[in-house]
Amino acid sequence: MPYIDPSQIPELPLAFMNSDHAEEVRLLEDLGVALDAHRKGGAAQPVLERLALLAVHTREHFLREEQVMRETAFPAYPIHKAEHDRVLAEMDQEARRFREGGDPARLWSYLFEVVPAWFVQHIRTMDHMTARFVAARAAAPSARV
Repeated sequence: MPYIDPSQIPELPLAFMNSDHAEEVRLLEDLGVALDAHRKGGAAQPVLERLALLAVHTREHFLREEQVMRETAFPAYPIHKAEHDRVLAEMDQEARRFREGGDPARLWSYLFEVVPAWFVQHIRTMDHMTARFVAARAAAPSARV
């Protein structure tokens, strides 16, 4: 059973965003497997490694979106970027708490309750609006994306 149902992730009109979202789900799935093993007495190191991979990918994912928003002069860029910044800070804080205290139940709750709810809502709202705007700009005869 998947930790995150990929069918809940909306498709957007920008392939790079869909690819980033699919990779985010894959990384969370890998993290879920490692965290399950840790909760059953396994080592914490695989969890820490997968947390690091997720953090790197999430930052790169957000940077790609932010770059295209700047390039197309997306009007809601400051709001969208602020949400990215908030989530990155929250993810960093939860990873730090796990590294320092190793509370797998807290990390589980964050990764598989908080993150998926936020992720789907963010894609349905902010990413959807961004993707539609960027795609429309790219389709305009004088636009470059």
